[in-house]
Amino acid sequence: MSRVTRLGLGVTLTLFVAFAIATTSGAAGSLKCFAGDPATCSVSGETATLDTSGGGFAGAYYSSTKANGKSLAEVDYSFQYNCDPLDDSVSCTGGGSPRWSIPINTDQDGQVEGYAFIDAPGCGNTGVVSTTSATCAVTFEGTTYANWDAFAAANPDYRIGHAVPFVITDTTEPGTTLIFAIEVTK
Repeated sequence: MSRVTRLGLGVTLTLFVAFAIATTSGAAGSLKCFAGDPATCSVSGETATLDTSGGGFAGAYYSSTKANGKSLAEVDYSFQYNCDPLDDSVSCTGGGSPRWSIPINTDQDGQVEGYAFIDAPGCGNTGVVSTTSATCAVTFEGTTYANWDAFAAANPDYRIGHAVPFVITDTTEPGTTLIFAIEVTK
């Protein structure tokens, strides 16, 4: 992940906290979305439509995942995406987007010391981003691991931090990114 991407990510995370309450959409189930201007998001059923074509960021999350405090080996995260209007899995990806942002607690105090990132390009732009895939790279605090299992094995004392994991995109593409089948399993 480049320095520019990390700086943008820091801004994105700060803005996520600021905008999440103001732009959360009600939807069937507990899927919510957020956006920073000029991006927009909407939820229909269990699909979030994220439009960052004019800039900004947008994302989706479930308000309660009940994974907080679990060891990394005890949980899995996945989502599927589609780039609209081209109906492919490449035209809306790049620069680490779309990606999972998973809160990590490194010292077992429950606080979030950083976020682990798993993104579409790091998963081969297949339309699926998942911790169960052996080919989805994970980046945490500047270190990239081959996959979630390697990250968990290298850090057996790490836990899921007490914050909401979310899927986000902040790349500019010609259309929208459809995010669906978001799952957090424990």
